[in-house]
Amino acid sequence: MPCIQTIEGGHFMIKRRNAWIANYAGMLSLLCMFIVGSLALTSVGVYVYKNIVENNAQNYQLRVSLSYVATKVHQYDTSGQISVEEENGIPILVLRESLDSGNYRTMIYCYKGKMRELFQEEGLSYSLEDGMEVMELDQLKLKQDGKQIFVKAIENGEQEQLVLNIRSE
Repeated sequence: MPCIQTIEGGHFMIKRRNAWIANYAGMLSLLCMFIVGSLALTSVGVYVYKNIVENNAQNYQLRVSLSYVATKVHQYDTSGQISVEEENGIPILVLRESLDSGNYRTMIYCYKGKMRELFQEEGLSYSLEDGMEVMELDQLKLKQDGKQIFVKAIENGEQEQLVLNIRSE
């Protein structure tokens, strides 16, 4: 294949195979840079999305635990039925109620990395392990000051807190 070709009018045109290869290589390298950039951007996006989902899941656990405690307190908000007590250094939210068959209490506390709930007749002995596991939670800190209950949920170093006002007299 000749590198120089004669065209009408006596003008010469130099045809270079190298020019075609250079154009082809330029387009191919541009395409490769686009693909590499797209993959890098996608991997960064996946990493960011994964972190957002993990943080939301962790915050969800904390918010649900606080919502659970708040709902229970609102359900039992009658005169003298709500108190915070302590057993073996573990704070326990005690919710009392009187039924036809006797007086009962619901206890909400955190033990061995789980939020637990125990419903039983008043005066019976119990172990902290007897409670039904509600959800995973590292700590549930409870403190009562008059008609306010301060609740702090801690999971994997993250914490959320809530102040509940008891409305009953």
